[in-house]
Amino acid sequence: MRPTRFNNFLNPEDPPQIVNLRVDDNAPPRFRDLMNQWPVKKLLTARDINYSQIVMPRDQVEDFILPKLLPAEQSSINRGVQVPVTVRDLDTMTEYQLRLWENGSSYVLTSGWSASFVRRRQLLVGEEVGFNWDERLRMLHFTVLSRPPVHPQGE
Repeated sequence: MRPTRFNNFLNPEDPPQIVNLRVDDNAPPRFRDLMNQWPVKKLLTARDINYSQIVMPRDQVEDFILPKLLPAEQSSINRGVQVPVTVRDLDTMTEYQLRLWENGSSYVLTSGWSASFVRRRQLLVGEEVGFNWDERLRMLHFTVLSRPPVHPQGE
């Protein structure tokens, strides 16, 4: 079972609904595609929260983001140049300009990560976020996939 978030895009004021879904290899292809909407997933660490950047999963960035960038952007990133990337928060429908670059053995989103996402969305260690490159709009989509349940004081 996997908790899955569904947003009502026709009425953005409605809170998202969380539904537990089971997906297996026998699921219809369209349903499996829906579950793979967020191919780049990151469980937030103290470093992602306390520094001005998020360290992205290298293999997922190389498989699902880099191949969709323009060749010049790919080349720049491979040379360690910070490439401007528009990131749209699909939960709040807001857009921010960040920079994607290769920092040694990892890929990093920086230049606004803390203010635009960590503080504004009140992100915490242990929450899972997702990213997906939108080829048509040429931007990175972002969402909070899961948040630990909040327990009342005393529990």
